[in-house]
Amino acid sequence: MSDADIRRTFLKPVAMKVFAWNSKREKDTVMSPLDSIKYSQEMLQTAFMVMDPVTGAVKAWVGGIDFKTYKFDHVNVNTKRQVGSAIKPFLYSLGIEDFNFTPETECQTSQQYFPGFGYVPARPDKHEGGSMTMASGLAWSVNGVAAYIMKQVGPKRFADYMKQIGIPTKIDPYPSMALGACDLSLYEMMWGYTMFPSGGFSTRPYYISRIEDKNGAVLDRFDTERKEVISQATAYTMARMMQGPVDFGTAAGLRNRLGLAEMGGKTGTTNDNSDAWFMGYTPQLMAGAWIGCDDRFIHLEGGLGYGAQAARPIWEYFFAKVLADKSLGIDRQSKFIQPENMRKEMIYDYTNLIEKTAPPGAEGANQGNGKANQYLDTSPPTVPVDSKLTPEEQKILKEATTQKSSPQGSVRITVTDAPQQQQPKKKPGFFKRLFGKKENQ
Repeated sequence: MSDADIRRTFLKPVAMKVFAWNSKREKDTVMSPLDSIKYSQEMLQTAFMVMDPVTGAVKAWVGGIDFKTYKFDHVNVNTKRQVGSAIKPFLYSLGIEDFNFTPETECQTSQQYFPGFGYVPARPDKHEGGSMTMASGLAWSVNGVAAYIMKQVGPKRFADYMKQIGIPTKIDPYPSMALGACDLSLYEMMWGYTMFPSGGFSTRPYYISRIEDKNGAVLDRFDTERKEVISQATAYTMARMMQGPVDFGTAAGLRNRLGLAEMGGKTGTTNDNSDAWFMGYTPQLMAGAWIGCDDRFIHLEGGLGYGAQAARPIWEYFFAKVLADKSLGIDRQSKFIQPENMRKEMIYDYTNLIEKTAPPGAEGANQGNGKANQYLDTSPPTVPVDSKLTPEEQKILKEATTQKSSPQGSVRITVTDAPQQQQPKKKPGFFKRLFGKKENQ
C-alpha cells in the first residue's frame, strides 16, 4: 500500500466506538481515524488524589476520566505537569522558615530582575511599583509577590528546599520556579503539601499497608514514612494563611460553603490554561485535583481554564460528599493544632491584612507563569511608578478590580447540611479572625 493510499484510508469514515459522557462511557459512531484522534485528544483529563496528611494513607486515587478508554495514570509520580501557582506555598513557607517573613511582611509587587535570567514575571502588570502583605499575595496569587520572595531567598536555596521537603523530582535553580515553571506530579504535590496540616512533617503517601499470603501470614509491611522538614510554627502559620485563598482570594467562599471551621487551599493556573490545579486540606483530610489535556497545546480559553474554575469544583464536590457522610468521621469543626509557644505570643491586629478584591496581577488577571523564552528578557530595568496613582491609573485599577463574574466559577455546589455562617458586619484582623480571641495567659 502506497503512502497516498494510507493517507486516503486515514481520512475515510468508518464505524467505531468512541468515549462518550454517558452511562456506558462509549457510543457507536462513524468518523475517520483522523477525526477520532482529534476527538479523543480534545477530552479534558483529570487527576484526583485524597490522603490522610498525618499517616500518609491514600484514600482515593483517580488517574483519569475513564480507565476503559484512557489508561494513562495522571496521578502517578512519573506523570508530571507544570504546577503554576500551586508551588507558591512551598516558596512562602521557606520565606517564613529561614528568612523571618511573617504574614504581615510587606512585599513588592513589581517585576524582579535576576542577573543572567531577566525579569520575573516576564512582563509587568498594572500593579507595578506597589506592595502588599505576604498574606494578601498568597490569597490572590500575585506573581510579583512570589518573585519578590524568590529574590530574597534565592533560586539555589529554593531548589535545595524542594528536595529537603521530600519532592523526588530535581528542581533546577531558576528564578521562574517562583511561578511554578516546572513539572511535578500530583503525587509529589500531595507529598509536599502534607507538611502544612501535619505540623511540619513531610509524609510520604502510601496505598499498600501490607502484603499477606493465602494463609494470612504477613510477607511485607509498609509503615508511615514521616520526616520533620519545617517547624510546627511555620506549618501552623502557613495552614492559617492558606485560608486566605478559600475565604476571599482566588477560591473565595469555598470554606464557607462547606461549613468548615478551618482549612487551607491554593489554586494553580499555567501557561495558556494548559493546566489547572487545586490543592486543599483540612486537619484530617487532604486532596488535590488537576485538569488538562494530554497534549498541552490543547487548552481551555478564558476563565474556565483557571484553577478555581476547572479543578476546584472537583475538590469541593468530593468534600461535600465526605462531610455529608457522618460514618467517615470527618469533623467540620476540627482545627489545626496551634503550637504552645505561639499561644503565648502577642496576636497583632491584622485588620485589612488581605485585600478583599482581586488586585491587578492576581491569578486570572495575570494568569500562569509566562512562556519559557520570556525569561530571557534583557530589556532595561523598569522604573517604579510613583506611589500616588494618577487619575488614569486609578481608572485602570478600578476596571481591573471590578468583579465581572462569580469568583466561585461556573460550577456551583450546594451543601445542604452545612451550617450557615453569617458574615460579620465589622471585619476583624486576619489572624484574629482565623485564630480566635487570645486566651488568658
